[in-house]
Amino acid sequence: MITTLSLIVLGFLILVSILDIKYKAIPSVFSSAMLFAVLLLRPDNLIYGVLCLVFAIMIRDLLDDVAGMSFGLADIKILIIMGLLLTNFSSLMLMIFSFLFFQFAYTFLWKWKIKNEEEIPFIPCLLAVYITLLIVGVVA
Repeated sequence: MITTLSLIVLGFLILVSILDIKYKAIPSVFSSAMLFAVLLLRPDNLIYGVLCLVFAIMIRDLLDDVAGMSFGLADIKILIIMGLLLTNFSSLMLMIFSFLFFQFAYTFLWKWKIKNEEEIPFIPCLLAVYITLLIVGVVA
């Protein structure tokens, strides 16, 4: 069941995806305010938010060290927001594996077809992951 909060986060992700593609920057106040709101409304899922934070830091280090690409602070906040909306461990695993799949495909296509640059807007990939989670029905 898709909740009002899930739809609000979807709208937020669409908006910041457009900003990320166009400007490659997201005002920090947008992502921080959404993170704060979701945390207030879903404090029971804090463990999944923390696990997503650790995962995001690992991805950031991996992308920076191995691929030489940057994974920004807004991307980390969005992964935490998505984690706060998860309901169980299997939904967390689904999110991680779908993120890895979409991230690999997205990065490959972006570098191959669109532009060959270090800075890639990652939020559209996170939007695809979130839509997948909505379709599967693991977002609270």
